[in-house]
Amino acid sequence: MRTATPVAPTRTLPRFVAAGLTGNLAHAVVFLLLQTCTPIPVAVVNVSAAVFSTLVANEMHRRFTFPGAAGTPWFRGHGVGGAAALLGVVLSTAALAVWHHLVPGASALSGLLLVHAVTGLVGLANFLALRTVLSPRPAGPELPTASPARTVSA
Repeated sequence: MRTATPVAPTRTLPRFVAAGLTGNLAHAVVFLLLQTCTPIPVAVVNVSAAVFSTLVANEMHRRFTFPGAAGTPWFRGHGVGGAAALLGVVLSTAALAVWHHLVPGASALSGLLLVHAVTGLVGLANFLALRTVLSPRPAGPELPTASPARTVSA
């Protein structure tokens, strides 16, 4: 197994933002394509885009943001990221429902901006969780080993 050098904390947040922006770009492309080219309801569009972008962003976080996570089990990083994505989908879908109720005929772009504002807030919580789960852990202290018994000579 390859051991990765931990990334300095001052470099982790910019990497997280870059990976998150890539995930948001993936979400935007899927969201806008489905919203404008299909009759699919906006909630289904949002969930579909969120699933795709979550897979993209989580894998980027594992490989780019927290490269020390190379030895972390796949399900651990994707589990935390997936939980954050689920929270983001629930909150953003609720926000979209309220938005479309308050502003009938709201544009796809306004819905997309609302989704990204909500998921941006969820992303901050996700950063803290992933930093804890995916950061390399320092080796624990070594336990002292028993030394051979000494005999006292008189």
